Amino acid sequence: MEKPTSGKITFAGTEITALNRSDLRLMRTQIQMIFQDPISSLNPRRRVRDIVAEPLNIWKIGTDKERHDKVNAMLESVGIDPYVAGGRYPREFSGGQCQRISIARALVLEPRLLVCDEIVSALDVSVQAQILNLLADLKSEHKLTLFFIAHDLAVVKNVSDRVAVMYLGRLCEIAPSDVLYKAPAHHYTEALLSSAVEPNPVVTRTPVILPGEPPSPINPPSGCRFRTRCPRAEARCAQEVPELREIAPSHQVACHFPVGT
Repeated sequence: MEKPTSGKITFAGTEITALNRSDLRLMRTQIQMIFQDPISSLNPRRRVRDIVAEPLNIWKIGTDKERHDKVNAMLESVGIDPYVAGGRYPREFSGGQCQRISIARALVLEPRLLVCDEIVSALDVSVQAQILNLLADLKSEHKLTLFFIAHDLAVVKNVSDRVAVMYLGRLCEIAPSDVLYKAPAHHYTEALLSSAVEPNPVVTRTPVILPGEPPSPINPPSGCRFRTRCPRAEARCAQEVPELREIAPSHQVACHFPVGT
């Protein structure tokens, strides 16, 4: 959707940024996306059945009957009755139902990777749980890889096998979910996790208060972008950009002085 200006994107051993227009278009069938706002991501002038069938029609996959049957099966798999809802418009559904329709549309081409961009942030908490449970079931059923983008720390912990934390556009830390939440190595990750609301009233948590304000992403600080707010920052942090390095199996951190050192 955005033309890259640097770096590489490799998917299943293929360098995506080096593909020509037709090959990139074909590759997109294997990488689908669910957007943050479930209602505005659906065409208000099209019926639900047509919305889900559109990818199949564009790629001319199967006969009319096969497409019809596949759309019905996909809607049923996400908890939408195709015989009741198929002829209706998106405006007739709640946000959670619209997100289910979006998921059905994304999965109808049987992709290998599903990009989920803040897909539960616009939903009620009870509906969030339903959508996350649905995704977990679909992940297992369709052997999907989910690339989940979110700011809700509880949601991230629930759905993720591995977590990557970013600050001002750079990766700070990558680790298995349980490891990162138990023993963060980057000072920003530590502060971020300490700010999460704990639903158990018995548990006490001391938040890590960071000084100052976040710098402008247009003109970030030299060296480590977090150094202006970091309690361990030294002169080296202003001169050298810390690169991701492995401090434990599958645990990487971009910090000259990780937590605990």
